[in-house]
Amino acid sequence: MGRSKSERVEPYIKLEHYQMDTAAWTALSDRAVWLYLELRKQFKIAHGGDSHLTLPYSKVAWRMSRDSYCNGMAELCHYGFIKVVEQGGLERRATIYCLSTAWKDISRQIVDKEGRAAIQEGLAVKPSHRNSLKNLIGKRKWEQ
Repeated sequence: MGRSKSERVEPYIKLEHYQMDTAAWTALSDRAVWLYLELRKQFKIAHGGDSHLTLPYSKVAWRMSRDSYCNGMAELCHYGFIKVVEQGGLERRATIYCLSTAWKDISRQIVDKEGRAAIQEGLAVKPSHRNSLKNLIGKRKWEQ
């Protein structure tokens, strides 16, 4: 017996080109992009779609420190790529996230404030790993 067509398809992560060209995506750090890809790997319509995604620190501890993990997840929430559905922490429950489209509005705000030319000229540089969460929520390089 042969495999069905659905079993032969390799899993993949779908990222739209227009999403990756936005100011909000440009502002994400490398760790936040990696965390976003890890969350998107869990996306399966059969398992509730994008309304029930979890990524506990224990699954990414091999890759980054707890501070980097927390800052990366805060970055994703700040720029509107994910939002918290149910806060975890109590009784060692993981936080439940869902994918969000708020990044579209945030990108428009950044472009309206600074202009597309500022982003294309490289003034919207991704933050380095040395930036803290205080700097993230504060002014970005193109806002100074």
